[in-house]
Amino acid sequence: MYFCRRMERLIGRYGKYGAAKTFLIFAGVHGNEKLGIQALEELFREFEEKQVDFDGTIIGIACNLAALKQDIRYIHKDLNRQWYLSKIRKLAALPYGMLNTSEDIEQKHILELILDVVYDKGKELMLIDLHTTSAIGGCFCITNSHPRSKELALDIPVPLINGMVGKIKGTTLEYFDELGLPAVAYEAGQHTEIEAVDRMKAGLVSIFTKTSCLNERDLEPYQYILDKMTQDFNHLPQNVEVVHLHKITEEDEFMMNPGYINFQEVKKGEHLADDRNGKILAPSDGLILMPLYQKKGSDGFFIVRELD
Repeated sequence: MYFCRRMERLIGRYGKYGAAKTFLIFAGVHGNEKLGIQALEELFREFEEKQVDFDGTIIGIACNLAALKQDIRYIHKDLNRQWYLSKIRKLAALPYGMLNTSEDIEQKHILELILDVVYDKGKELMLIDLHTTSAIGGCFCITNSHPRSKELALDIPVPLINGMVGKIKGTTLEYFDELGLPAVAYEAGQHTEIEAVDRMKAGLVSIFTKTSCLNERDLEPYQYILDKMTQDFNHLPQNVEVVHLHKITEEDEFMMNPGYINFQEVKKGEHLADDRNGKILAPSDGLILMPLYQKKGSDGFFIVRELD
């Protein structure tokens, strides 16, 4: 086994030389979502201390370093809205001196770390993108269209959100979709909810075990967390689809009404938020997801419904 200790952007790299499976784990794509970095630091340390036998490779990346240092979602633009193949090719060709935004610089640094891995056809590559939300009330996974993605997401005992990638453009999941590779975004709790750290670690270890990279005994220290997650989130609908996204801009002066939580039931016509044009009403019955309770963001809220 080998382990590389953290540099500023590389949180860690752990595994076997020549192993067939590679897990690329992103954390801190948004600078106010720091718990993913803590989770990866702890998991790498736990694996190293126990000399866990891992039949694969884990690469942990801290993504938006400038925004993380300021504890804000982004500096100039959302790093999780610019993962287009055309943009990536352009970034790869441009020198740093010609980049105009903080997020372009961050993305170019990330690409320099991952492109060799992304285009290594001899390995099975999977992306897990760790996130938290500004609202409380439940965890969930989002997948791209690759069939393997749903298999990975179902290894974590939280609801699965369908149809998100088609609603939001330029995400890491969409980038992996274009590459024909599996990807899962794991939303493990609210930004300051420290329990999200354990949920992230347990969810990752569950995936590693179900993909035969870890022995079942290595899952045992994390099983109680998975059991608690099952207990805490079993009442939520486990398979839902996005039916509405309320897009916003900074000029909208969007303000979500207080008190909404993830998966809370809303009724058509319910007063959910306000902007400079007045009241924003729910366009349909459903469950609200990711109501925006932070200053920056382009998605005011989602409405989802349970699938049969």
